[in-house]
Amino acid sequence: MKLFDKCNKLSLRLELLLTAIAVVVLSCVTITPSISVHTPIEQVTKTTLSQPTTIIEPTASRGATVQPALTAAAQPTSTVFVQPIDTASAQATSTPSNSLRVSFIDVGQGDAILILAPDGKIMLIDGGDTNTGIVQFLQRNNVQRIDLMVATHPHSDHIGGLVQVLNAIPVTRVITNGQMHTSSIYEHFLDAIAFAKAEYAEVQRGDIIALGNLSFSVLNPTTNTGDLNHNSLVLRLDYGEVSFLFTGDADKDAEASMISAGLPLQVTILKVGHHGSRYSSSPAFLAQVKPEVAIYSAGTGNLYGHPHPETLAALAAAGARVYGTDVNGTITVITDGINYEVVTGEGGPRAPPSTAPTTASTQGSLDLVITSVTSPVAPGGTATLVAQTMPGAVCTITVYYKSGPSQASGLEPKTADSSGGVSWTWKVGSRTSLGTWRVVVTASANGQTITKEATFTVAR
Repeated sequence: MKLFDKCNKLSLRLELLLTAIAVVVLSCVTITPSISVHTPIEQVTKTTLSQPTTIIEPTASRGATVQPALTAAAQPTSTVFVQPIDTASAQATSTPSNSLRVSFIDVGQGDAILILAPDGKIMLIDGGDTNTGIVQFLQRNNVQRIDLMVATHPHSDHIGGLVQVLNAIPVTRVITNGQMHTSSIYEHFLDAIAFAKAEYAEVQRGDIIALGNLSFSVLNPTTNTGDLNHNSLVLRLDYGEVSFLFTGDADKDAEASMISAGLPLQVTILKVGHHGSRYSSSPAFLAQVKPEVAIYSAGTGNLYGHPHPETLAALAAAGARVYGTDVNGTITVITDGINYEVVTGEGGPRAPPSTAPTTASTQGSLDLVITSVTSPVAPGGTATLVAQTMPGAVCTITVYYKSGPSQASGLEPKTADSSGGVSWTWKVGSRTSLGTWRVVVTASANGQTITKEATFTVAR
């Protein structure tokens, strides 16, 4: 019995000792907050990076004389140098200590911008669509972590690649505008943030985003209106005398809002809004920005006709030297804060042309290609849009006129046929305003949703 009592006491002491050790260990563990996979974004506790402050004032105009250009071998001015870059010089670790490196990555029809700060911090703004090569580009350039990830808005050609980055590379912080979206890729984006255990924050006009010694001023949006492009985050970065404006897909109404608010818009380098679409880059906006260099991101031979001719003409009239990823491949701006150089064709293989019509049946995942749309159409005439997607996919179409979404007969939801084909024919009202109007098509199947856009013109 005495031996039994001694064993009980020894067991009790051992249990208490183990409990004490567990308490000490747990007190030393820091629990990283993350987004619940099923928690809507508006219910997530907002981690503010900094208190809203006065937006950074623009630097004085550099006054460089720049000639408009849009060729793969654009000739530089005395302050802009265009030259090939070899693989070794593209490594993230090779950026000089006082140089800022901003790469507009060729991801086909989408946006992706990599920023390597002088202090070694790394930022990624958007990531292109799914399977367009962003992870491979980062790995090829020795990017082993992302300190700050920014999603300008929830369209798949901006966040699809971010999902893959979050699953492949450590990410510390993720910032969005808080805009909700009903697509499956957006749900995957939220899941990937939770999986990465990244800090999360939402920002709007007036906020300042810190990246080491760099500060990004948030110029848009003010509130989420429901239009994803209009609500795109617009960020301004000043590095010495060289400044950047990253506009996402912000439209002309967002541009007008920034102008009327008296925000500092004049910059050296402009990331052209919405892939060079006619719905952005208004002459009034460009007159305020006065860019020396304008860079757009678009896929070779894309279905939308980006960049639109009127946008290129407006950029030329503004005196900007124009570069595009469809022409120049990945484009990198390197600056010490006084001078800058523009390097084209960086980073190895170009993204594949965005015209390759691969269907879901051959790829094993949902795809959607708008193959044709009637244009132009006279008021009172009929228009037809034809698309290709997964057989049996449920598809919807929305036609946006000046007055708002069309309610015309023929625009009801449809199911793709056995070959994946789907089409709509509708009548254009006799009083429909003349102009070029947006068409949005969505396909859903097997828990996946994909959205594509096209335009058509109403003219007499």
